[in-house]
Amino acid sequence: MVVVVLLAAACGGDSDGPSSESAGAGEPTAASEPTAAPDRDSADAEDAGDSAATDGGSEESDAATNDGSGEASDSADGGSEESDTAQGGEDDEVVVELTATARGVTADTITLGVAITDVTVFAQVGDILARYQPLVDATNAAGGINGRQVEIITEQWSILDEVAYEAACVVLNEDHEVFLVLGFLISGWGNLLCYVDIYETIVINTADLALEDVDASQGRLMTTRPYQFGSLLAGLELLKPEFDGAKVIIYGGSTDGRHEVAAELLRGFGAEIVEITQQQIGGEDLIAAEAEIDISVERWRTLGPDWIVNVDGAVAGSLNGLERAGLTDWNIVTPANDVATNIALGADLSLFPNLIATGEPGVDELIAEGLYGIPECFEIINKATGQGLGTSTEGEDAESGTAMEVCAAWDIFVALATAAGPELTPESFLQAGYDLGHFPMTGSPSGSLTPDKPWVSNAQPALFVYDAELDAFVPR
Repeated sequence: MVVVVLLAAACGGDSDGPSSESAGAGEPTAASEPTAAPDRDSADAEDAGDSAATDGGSEESDAATNDGSGEASDSADGGSEESDTAQGGEDDEVVVELTATARGVTADTITLGVAITDVTVFAQVGDILARYQPLVDATNAAGGINGRQVEIITEQWSILDEVAYEAACVVLNEDHEVFLVLGFLISGWGNLLCYVDIYETIVINTADLALEDVDASQGRLMTTRPYQFGSLLAGLELLKPEFDGAKVIIYGGSTDGRHEVAAELLRGFGAEIVEITQQQIGGEDLIAAEAEIDISVERWRTLGPDWIVNVDGAVAGSLNGLERAGLTDWNIVTPANDVATNIALGADLSLFPNLIATGEPGVDELIAEGLYGIPECFEIINKATGQGLGTSTEGEDAESGTAMEVCAAWDIFVALATAAGPELTPESFLQAGYDLGHFPMTGSPSGSLTPDKPWVSNAQPALFVYDAELDAFVPR
């Protein structure tokens, strides 16, 4: 199929950042729609009789001046063609033939995978899978991506079924040969490595990343949300004066080296690291996990710390241990400002007056202020699915939060794929992201991607405390 593609520079590449009122999911083609660029090789305006050749060069047309000879220039197929010169002096459009350029990319379509880990056994996050097709339809209705229509293949599995998530990876990559995968994939469990390492597939994730997955992906893994551990480090910077001379215990279950990174940072602030506690037992054996944290808490009591710094995930497990030990007034820092997840795991946040969470502004706050394209994207999803996102007066942080990340993931795909141009490949897709600079992204002031920044959102980390009356984390 031959389509007309307008040559242009990628949208947003030279911008200092988008307006905080806009986001790509609400306007599917706004992120990087090509526009006609001027012919820099054309003659000056005073030489209106001259025109560029049809191949974009600066060669003069034989037919540009009418000398009465009656001769016309020959076209490539031996027929006669009219001169390129338009009466208004406008450049001609360049005809580009779309072809298959990569796995999952044909002349007509781009096939994507959507892979969702179902976590509803732990928290009510809503039907994440159903939110993608309305965004696909909106993009296709607006012309698709550089003339190609987008198709999605979906896979979903329970978080408790390890065999199923590995099978989904094989189905998407081998049976359907998708170009890339958008998904809610729990990092650090090995499932991401199937995509980014074994099959070398790009993944736009809507969950936090583990450092080992990032390192193994060679740039093929990115996430929508601000990097959770990165947000923690930024939050510790904001607390720097309070750590000078303080005794600190660092705790968490991650095995990617973040304990040591946090310890080095805090030592630089003048803190004394009295213990680094590596959690050994995960949630698969709750009784053993509780026993482990109880032993750790009793040891912490004898050390008398001023601060407990939790370096990963929902802090519910350590909070429950501190509650059983009657140590609820300790100063605690955690990167988990997700009330729904913590409550689902049994933590009573109201008991901890000195709990500080790091992260970005909550989705309810952003919805209330109508910021960053959230209402526009939610309207597209609500119209197609009836989910009612952003319309409830009750706390719906988990459902709205996961929906916002779906919108953000779609924005990333549309922006980078459009900027990559007709020759869409994994390499051109990633390079387009590196070259774009800032681009509109739902739920964030902007998005940007670099080889050293796999978290795309540019939301600024902040400090939060729990408000029992509002049942929410609010700015400190």
